[in-house]
Amino acid sequence: MRNDDGSYHLFGQYRIIETNGEYTLTHELDDSYPKKFFSSLKHAVTYCVFEQQKSKEVKRIEELDMLISSYDVAIAQHKKLVEKTASFDDKSIYLAKLNEEKLKKTRAVREIADLVALSKYYQEKRYKENQV
Repeated sequence: MRNDDGSYHLFGQYRIIETNGEYTLTHELDDSYPKKFFSSLKHAVTYCVFEQQKSKEVKRIEELDMLISSYDVAIAQHKKLVEKTASFDDKSIYLAKLNEEKLKKTRAVREIADLVALSKYYQEKRYKENQV
């Protein structure tokens, strides 16, 4: 549920607040709950769904979100290096690294997309059970 202040309230206990493109997840009922930071609202919501399921995937969701963000930075850096480098050998090395980072990011995005789809399935299943 989205609040008037732009934050999101989930399952009566989680709050997600967007600040400068970063999403902070807090627990409204547990002050000792450590804040979690995500690059995407979808990833933060997926994390909440899996945590509700008491699933081990919560750690992987955090890891994948951080990996994707770090790959974005590495890709941007390698693109700049490719553009600025005049040496053919150096340019070849940077292009190889750039392609490797893109492949790693693609795999991470695919894995987190599978987890997002699974979280949607869990939610739909839960809604159906509650309707009966």
